[in-house]
Amino acid sequence: MIAAAAFLLLFQADPSAAPQPQGSPRFEQCLSQIEANPGAAYEGAMAWANETRALEAYQCAALALIDMGRPEQAARRLESLAMAAEGQAQSVQISLFSQAGHAWILANEPSRARSAFTRVVASLSATSPQLPDALIDRAIAYGEEGDHRLAEEDLSRALDLRPNDALALRLRALSRMRQSAFDLALADAEAALQIDPANVETALALGHVRESRRIGRPVEEDGGEPEPEN
Repeated sequence: MIAAAAFLLLFQADPSAAPQPQGSPRFEQCLSQIEANPGAAYEGAMAWANETRALEAYQCAALALIDMGRPEQAARRLESLAMAAEGQAQSVQISLFSQAGHAWILANEPSRARSAFTRVVASLSATSPQLPDALIDRAIAYGEEGDHRLAEEDLSRALDLRPNDALALRLRALSRMRQSAFDLALADAEAALQIDPANVETALALGHVRESRRIGRPVEEDGGEPEPEN
């Protein structure tokens, strides 16, 4: 499984960093406040929402909930906002579904995350520069569900569009390792480390792949060997 811990390291647990159109100055100020004081940001966003009913106000309030340790509630709100934004610019809806997917991952709800990310993938054109990132996001959700074959497929699609993406290579290495395709996993992990040699997580993934190849079965997420089969 692609661990949730890996997601936190790779994406810094920041759904507000998902691709989105430039917001209003008040929205940008609200986002900045989340990092410093999420509780105050939430209260300010809700006051703004009561005053104007602005979608950005509700969006910022939902994002603040994540830093307040309430990712499931945040995900539900972001998903509802995405549905309500159907008549707005497509980029707004894409951003909201992407943020909802990230929040669902943090809430340990990979199936709901995968559904949200699928909405993003389906909304993007084949030439969109955001498509590789959306495919990587969905691959993480697939991995959390234990569907490593579909995770690998999405990562391969992302790499077709962005061949030297070290993150996609690393995650595909782990997906292939989990399917016992050790030689392919090793090639991916080595390629990822060559692109980003200072990345500790990539070096760790390479170590897991090498150990899995040595013992002939995938190692556990913590790097230990699996329990012997009876």
